[in-house]
Amino acid sequence: MDEVGAVVVDTGSGSVKVGFSGEDTPRGIFQTSLGTPRNPEWLLAHHGGLKPDRDYFVGKDCAAVREHLEVIDPVVRGTVTDWEAMEKVWDYMFEHELRMNPEAVNMPVLSTMSPPTAKAQLAKTAQLMFESYKATAFYSMQTCVLSLFASGRTRGIVVEAGHGSSHAVPIFEGYALPHATLHLPVGGFDITKHLELLLAKSGHSLKSFHPSIFSDMKESHCYTVSGNTAPPHEANKPFELPDGSIITINSECRAKATDVLFEATTLPDDHPARNSKSLPDLIVQSISMCDKDLQHDLRGAVVLAGGTTMIPGLSKRLHDELRPRLRESDIRLVPDYETRERGYNTHRRMAAWIGGSMFASLPTFKDIQITRQEWEESHEAILDRKCF
Repeated sequence: MDEVGAVVVDTGSGSVKVGFSGEDTPRGIFQTSLGTPRNPEWLLAHHGGLKPDRDYFVGKDCAAVREHLEVIDPVVRGTVTDWEAMEKVWDYMFEHELRMNPEAVNMPVLSTMSPPTAKAQLAKTAQLMFESYKATAFYSMQTCVLSLFASGRTRGIVVEAGHGSSHAVPIFEGYALPHATLHLPVGGFDITKHLELLLAKSGHSLKSFHPSIFSDMKESHCYTVSGNTAPPHEANKPFELPDGSIITINSECRAKATDVLFEATTLPDDHPARNSKSLPDLIVQSISMCDKDLQHDLRGAVVLAGGTTMIPGLSKRLHDELRPRLRESDIRLVPDYETRERGYNTHRRMAAWIGGSMFASLPTFKDIQITRQEWEESHEAILDRKCF
């Protein structure tokens, strides 16, 4: 590790991606969940994989025994809602994924933040990194800006669709434009829940199985189609359940689960986005809020980021729904759904981490990061000057 080496942490609602700057891929990717056993006797019988002073499970440990746990998701739609659980997740991250002493990280930390991130949340993150993990320096950047870096660009509009939320963020020369940054509280989690509802309506009673099976179904079976586009040849597809039985998931369930991103009326009545714009409308509105001289560049680089954008057919549907709304022929999605360009296409589910790895490996990173001394002298005030 060279002098400018840093820990790069991308903490999302669905997963944490962590590794070191300058590397191509994260060292670790695991679910942002913390599980505590429902039954203390069960914990005593299965304590072998835990440290003597630990009574909780995180990451792969949590996934392996999830049915015995009360699971907490400390990040909900990009916002940390349980800091005690969040700190335990980060403890696990440093100790097990990076094999570092959580109480003496002794390296700079670059942490991502979702747009918009409240200043109080960023301040708490910085405080923990400096005081609990003893980082030598800290910096934070928006996930969408880092994703754009990963695509090899400095201007464009990033359409990020993650686990709990989606964003449209126009960026000019590496700087996000806050006045045109728009947020939609819909993501992969909502697609999973909609799939569960569609399966129940089609006659599949799966309540006895762990909810995680619906996420597996979404990732392996769901797709989306545009207008009257014919479905894939395998419109109905089998899925093997944990007990060995097999169900057939029909084309309607497979294709319509993603409608929550495109039709707000398909969301439950109590959903916070029930009366919101669709994702294509959000993109159009964001572009229209920018200077007209910039709009051509934005239409020419609509950069997709986040695991939810990996669903087959989603990028084509976005393109087909954007064209009539923008009434322009110069719109281009990145990656292009027709040429299926390599590189960024396959890595966009971890684009923010990759962009962070690139950014933190630059020599200039040392000049902008917040040092421990600066934090001790100014605390939250330094974040306003350097990160916002």
